[in-house]
Amino acid sequence: MNMRSLALNANIEKLRKVVDERRLLSAIALTVMVGLPAIVALCSTIGVSWYLTGDVSHTELMLRAIPDRMPLIGVAARVGNDINNQGSTPGASMAYVLYPVYLLFLRSTFGVFVSVVFVHLAAIAATIALARRFGGTALGLIMAFALAVMVRALAPRFFLEPWNVWVPVFAFFVFLLLLWGLVLGRRRCLPWAVLVGTHCVQTHVSYVPLVFGSLVLFGAYAWWDARRAGESIRRPIIWSMAIGALMWLPPMIEQLRPGPGNLRRLWDEFGTTHADNVGLRAAVKAMMGELNLAGPFVTGPGKAPYDAPNLIGFLAFVLLCAIGVVVAVRRSDVVVKALQAVMSVVTVIGLIATSRVFGRFYDYVIRWMWAVAVMWFVVSVWSIWRAMTHSNIRVRQRLTGLFCGAFLAVIVWGSVDSVGARPPYQNDSRLVAGLSSQLDGQLLESVDYLLRWHDPAALGGTGFGLLLEMEKQGDHLYVDHWAGAAARPYRVRDELSPGSVDAVLWLVTGEQNIDRFSKRDDAEKLAEFDPRSPSEKIESDGLRTLIEQQMLELEHPEWITLLDSQYGHMQILLFTDIPDDLFAKVARYSEIRVPGAVFEVPVGAPLFP
Repeated sequence: MNMRSLALNANIEKLRKVVDERRLLSAIALTVMVGLPAIVALCSTIGVSWYLTGDVSHTELMLRAIPDRMPLIGVAARVGNDINNQGSTPGASMAYVLYPVYLLFLRSTFGVFVSVVFVHLAAIAATIALARRFGGTALGLIMAFALAVMVRALAPRFFLEPWNVWVPVFAFFVFLLLLWGLVLGRRRCLPWAVLVGTHCVQTHVSYVPLVFGSLVLFGAYAWWDARRAGESIRRPIIWSMAIGALMWLPPMIEQLRPGPGNLRRLWDEFGTTHADNVGLRAAVKAMMGELNLAGPFVTGPGKAPYDAPNLIGFLAFVLLCAIGVVVAVRRSDVVVKALQAVMSVVTVIGLIATSRVFGRFYDYVIRWMWAVAVMWFVVSVWSIWRAMTHSNIRVRQRLTGLFCGAFLAVIVWGSVDSVGARPPYQNDSRLVAGLSSQLDGQLLESVDYLLRWHDPAALGGTGFGLLLEMEKQGDHLYVDHWAGAAARPYRVRDELSPGSVDAVLWLVTGEQNIDRFSKRDDAEKLAEFDPRSPSEKIESDGLRTLIEQQMLELEHPEWITLLDSQYGHMQILLFTDIPDDLFAKVARYSEIRVPGAVFEVPVGAPLFP
């Protein structure tokens, strides 16, 4: 061994010593390093005016309800087939987790972004800390590396989109490690697992079977293990029950109010068997695509669960896990086997839950699989690492050097990719910005307006964005009952109730729709804006011509009507059997978006169209 190698090994040993001795400092440093791409993405938005729309605007609409109208349930969820009659996610824990940082940044849009990144970083820090506490420094570093790989794959968009589907992803890692701690005999993990698991469940319903199923099984194991050891588990159980009761109190209050109640709606929707369940075969196929060394946790989201999986990546993943299991069994490595047992149970529960997905199989309903895939990768590498470095210092030093180099490379890669990042839905943001600036001063603060929209392209996303922005400007806008789940119930007004509203505003998008609405005798145009750049307008007009021509050639003129119908673009893309090339044209046309205008009409005026 030459002097250079000796110096490198000495530095590696010094680094290990620092990590071991300065736990708090090293934990902060590791968290910052892992989350650096997210931090870079966040910093790139400083000074940029952004207007939340669509599902992400629902998050801020919920945050703004605090403290005057404390939310009892979560954001709107696509419960049922009627987009105009939505339920909500089970609980509002996401709002209370995000709110402190949001308040610190003066309830601004940038504050929403900061709060989301902060919550993700806090979960990453807790994950690394628990991994190191239960498995030692080596596991903490391997976990940090795996999380860095995942952060690189997800950045920047994941961290700049305050969507409820994304928020619990890293928290689920914490939940899995707490289950492992429970199996290792750390009884105090139980109430923490209830706390974190309930947060995941309340934020997105897809976590219900994984969290509740795992808590029942591993809670029962902890009780049995405690009795076998002659120990008491009474205090952790009492704390768990208290935490669970406290967290589920708001949803229960909402359920006991007049009406069907959100929990009842969720039970009716998900507690029964559906004829269109995707089934076990589709679930296995989806899992093959996710538990994959070429899967989304490495390459990034975007692959549909029904797409063909990368077989080489899947086989490599299975081989890695198999080697990890064999090594742990041969070495009788109890700590590793405990984590593998936890992951095996969670994987089986996840497979069963996935087979019961019904309707269209979107990738966001199995986002928890990212955590499952990463945890299997981590425990397998850790098992092999422990075997290879158990008694060979030289091997440990060389592997540690390779690990450090790969770790830094992944961080730099992700950070460079995040430079100059912008939140998604840029043209929706521009449309809300353009319309709200024109409306500023035209709307009277003493007048209560009912906001409606006709939106072929954005599923009403710009309508919720405009509602949010005008509220920030001090205007009083409300929505119909069907939009109450997204806008929150207190923003609902009934036009038929005397004195409920003073005027009606219509947000109309699409040039043909704007032209038609402008011809109404009862309509006054207050604002109009085209969010497209000159080049996008040329591209959009060209696509519209090509789309209409192809639809006529296919002898489906009724499809042309959908281009200007309420939510029509999604009806074409999701529910109409069209050729792939036409699908691509419509998808791009919808992505560019269309112009919008705001009209005022009297209360009781006819609907549109």
